[in-house]
Amino acid sequence: MPFVDQDRKYTNIGNIGLTITNYGTLGHSFVYWNDRQPSCEYPKGSRIEHLYLGGIWVGAENRRTSRVSVTTAAIDAAGSTRQGEGFEFKNTFENIDTIMIRSTLSGAANFDTNAVSHQDFVSEYSDFDSNGIANHSPLGIRIRQESYAWNFPFADYFVILNYKIYNAGTDTLDSVYVGMWTNPVVRNTNLSGDASRYGYFFSHQGNGFVDSLRMHYTFDFDGQPFGPPADSYLGVKILGSTPFPLFARHTIDSTFYQMATSLKELDSSVHYNAWKFRSTSGDDAYYWPEFDNAPGTSGGRSRYDRLRASLAQNKIDALRLSASNSTNLLSAGPYAQLNPGDSINIVFALICAKKNGSNLAFYDSISQRANLYSYASWAQKAYDGEDINGNNLLDVNEDFDLDGKLDRYVLPQPPRQPKVHASVSNQHVVIYWDSLAESSIDPISKERDFEGYRIYRSNAGADFQNPEDFTLSLSLVGEFDNVGNQFGHNTGFARIRLSNDTTIDGVRYRYRFPPLDAETLGLRHLNGWQYLYAVTAFDTGDAKNNIESLESGKLLIRVVPGTPAVSDKSKSIGVYPNPYYVNAYWDGTTEKQRKIIFYNLPASCTIRIYTLTGDVVAELDHNATTYTGSDIQWYQRFEGVGATPQFSGGEHAWNLVTKFDQALATGLYLFSVEDNANNEVKTGKFLIIK
Repeated sequence: MPFVDQDRKYTNIGNIGLTITNYGTLGHSFVYWNDRQPSCEYPKGSRIEHLYLGGIWVGAENRRTSRVSVTTAAIDAAGSTRQGEGFEFKNTFENIDTIMIRSTLSGAANFDTNAVSHQDFVSEYSDFDSNGIANHSPLGIRIRQESYAWNFPFADYFVILNYKIYNAGTDTLDSVYVGMWTNPVVRNTNLSGDASRYGYFFSHQGNGFVDSLRMHYTFDFDGQPFGPPADSYLGVKILGSTPFPLFARHTIDSTFYQMATSLKELDSSVHYNAWKFRSTSGDDAYYWPEFDNAPGTSGGRSRYDRLRASLAQNKIDALRLSASNSTNLLSAGPYAQLNPGDSINIVFALICAKKNGSNLAFYDSISQRANLYSYASWAQKAYDGEDINGNNLLDVNEDFDLDGKLDRYVLPQPPRQPKVHASVSNQHVVIYWDSLAESSIDPISKERDFEGYRIYRSNAGADFQNPEDFTLSLSLVGEFDNVGNQFGHNTGFARIRLSNDTTIDGVRYRYRFPPLDAETLGLRHLNGWQYLYAVTAFDTGDAKNNIESLESGKLLIRVVPGTPAVSDKSKSIGVYPNPYYVNAYWDGTTEKQRKIIFYNLPASCTIRIYTLTGDVVAELDHNATTYTGSDIQWYQRFEGVGATPQFSGGEHAWNLVTKFDQALATGLYLFSVEDNANNEVKTGKFLIIK
């Protein structure tokens, strides 16, 4: 079968949407921006992007020829066509779908016992064939790339990238270096628009490097020319490698190299470089792409030079203090040698985090990086697994599962995510969930440590007040936990426990929110406004292993309260808001993002809108069992949250655009609703004011 390049796969587990290809690149250079495919989006569905393009670099010296070569997945080049110099890998999985998808989730379509995370992407590629690429001298390497993503709240801010680099040639490779090249672009594309239309889109990044974490980071420096800024970080971190590389040990009279024996010593073998994207300045912060394979050429520092030594510290420090469009290279090495058939395993993490605090965008303090550091710590814990002391060995008391081997990616497990069902009606939403989380067993402590449930909900209007952070705007509206212990509020579950379990679509539900007594107190939802709900289960933590209380992922339920479907002659059919004022508080700012809503509709009916002279301007077919508002741009804006809106059945939105694709003018309009069950027709009117 022919090799197929795949660049339309992206993570949709967790809170980062990262495009991952099967030829070594990350992101998509924003070429799929209009298709709503994320490049490196966080939070998911927000359209806040963090990465233009990235890719793996490998450099080494061929022992037989003494030639130094660097193979790169991506370099400073416009677009993602991966043609020519710098895009030097081709995929080697000979099947139609060239990225394998696996999952540890038992109910997932790609469930696989070999999976590592909730969503693995697996591919292979090599640099065997130069394909006539200028200045490319293949190293003869093959790379197996695996990415891991989870939907746990403590692990959905990062994607782990695991590279196993094989010497598939016949020559030994000496002084091997491996790096991750990225062009981070942290922008709120809801405000800045399509990168392809704005040349000033890119040059607004600040960059930093934390050597003790083996991590560089990028942030939106000023949000210009369209503010406010994205207010988030992208971090790229080296988690570890097997074997460890060499590091320089200095004595009074000499310097010698020895293999690192811990992650702390690995810090000394990590190098960081940054330079302006496709600059023509020719200074030592830049290299000329056409002179990449030999050190010391007229273009300045070569790619290999950059892999093996960091930029001067004073230049690293300056990167945080001004806005630019910089590319970054984070590398590790040297690895003493890579014999034919041998391999190097190196693991990176891409981490996204909101800035902590409310300082101006260009400030970049340790306190502002608190979230980034916390998530980087969890990424490191995920990689370490059983290797608690980070020495690449399975030591005494580290074998949690007693299988006699060092296991990585052994995350502590929160209780099972509850299965949730929503019932939507007039000014009401009731959430039901099951009780299987209560039997969850933690894989490390081997104990049932379930403690309770938390219920989250977005506030009415959160979607348009702060659409970029819609998924992060959930408020805790209920928490219920076990009684008789020293953890939590000891509320018990009596208020939310159903008198009898109820089975819906084969799932047995035991709990509901809001509690019945809360409904009698007048808890109401606004019809026509969309809400997000989520129910999580949390545990007590594990003090013995210094693990805090963990919470299951938030499976989002998206609901729009309204009147139920009805075929009652006494019920009049209406429209709200009526009159409708353009630029109303609850609507969008463009023509197709506006909406009015018809209510008290039959389950199956036809809605027709007329002018006063009787001309039909629109005709809508309503089916209560299938209606999702998918034809309304307003609801389409939030498809990225991964949940289809659930309506009450008796309401249908219209975007005020005629069947001739024209915006409705100011005036009084008539409508009729024909019940398809009995052909009964009801009429009404509404007013549009512009």
